[in-house]
Amino acid sequence: MADVKILLLFLTTGVVSVIIGKLMVSWSFALSQTNRQYITPFFSLGKGKTGGSLLTTVATVFPLAMGAVTGLVHGYNLPLLLSVLVAAVFLLQFTISDLLWQLIFDKQLALFALLGLLRILLLNGPFLDYVLAAGVGGGIFWLMAVITRGGIGGGDVKLIAALGLWLGTDLLYQTVVWGIILGGVGAILLLVTKKRQRKETFPYGPYFAISGLVMLIC
Repeated sequence: MADVKILLLFLTTGVVSVIIGKLMVSWSFALSQTNRQYITPFFSLGKGKTGGSLLTTVATVFPLAMGAVTGLVHGYNLPLLLSVLVAAVFLLQFTISDLLWQLIFDKQLALFALLGLLRILLLNGPFLDYVLAAGVGGGIFWLMAVITRGGIGGGDVKLIAALGLWLGTDLLYQTVVWGIILGGVGAILLLVTKKRQRKETFPYGPYFAISGLVMLIC
């Protein structure tokens, strides 16, 4: 009976993932058009529909893959599985938008943060800990953005605050540490390969997004 439930859950989430994946990619591209004046391209998909189709495929498959990993690690844990699926959808979009346009869109971040709050209430989590993580994490990154004069972008600040509502203080701290380490390695590789110059900006959001998802799963 348990195997049947897992199979039905997987099939249902598969269908939902396909629909949401397509909608989220379309939403990201629509937001990129309305924010064209702020875009600083980092990675190009090239011309034609191939790039968009690839992103849609990734947006469909990635949350399912993360759900499968969660099932292998934790077994049948429906609240955690749903949390990972939702987080994977949004964090992938943040990664895509930051890599393509060096922007993480406020509307998507706001929805992600609201879903994080709803998750805390539904699961009866330690509300103050999550809110503290969001406030302190976002505040520290805001100060870093001011000190670095744009080295840390506003999207990164809001992403850290939103992640605080999903991870709490301990996991957010680990996410920030790993995000900074991985981002530093990425920056060095870009400089060494001459893909980026020292004074040029590059997206940090993907490193925090992926690190946060790993912390949520583990």
